[in-house]
Amino acid sequence: MPRTFPLLTIAIAALGSLAAAAPIDINSISPIESTSKNKKSSSSSSSSGTYSGTATWFKPASEGGSEGACGPEENDNSRIVALNAPQYGDMDEKSSWCGKKISITGPAGTATATINDACPECGKGDLDLTPVLFKKIVGDMNIGVGKITWSVV
Repeated sequence: MPRTFPLLTIAIAALGSLAAAAPIDINSISPIESTSKNKKSSSSSSSSGTYSGTATWFKPASEGGSEGACGPEENDNSRIVALNAPQYGDMDEKSSWCGKKISITGPAGTATATINDACPECGKGDLDLTPVLFKKIVGDMNIGVGKITWSVV
């Protein structure tokens, strides 16, 4: 018992010091924006500015069918992208982003593409690219993902 008493006293004193050391003003905390990949939001008609996010790739011919959410046919060599759900908007409707030409820059280069599909699991700023675009913008497809910036042209 003699050894545990000093340890217990030190532990209680340390916890008390930590609790009183840095009081937080709850009014000074700003809310954190949700980054949920499945979050739905209304379609943003604003298409000015530069966006940043993550590029992934998909094969339209075998993953999602030959017709994108925006309508026109697509294949693995099409210079099209699937836009993230938060920016695309209502997945049951054609987005105001459909058909817009964008310039995408990544670690391997820059390319122009057309928004032709939607990526339900992508977060804001993210794009799902066809293999031909992914190779040109990000590089090696085995990497799977890459940082990008993009804007409407």
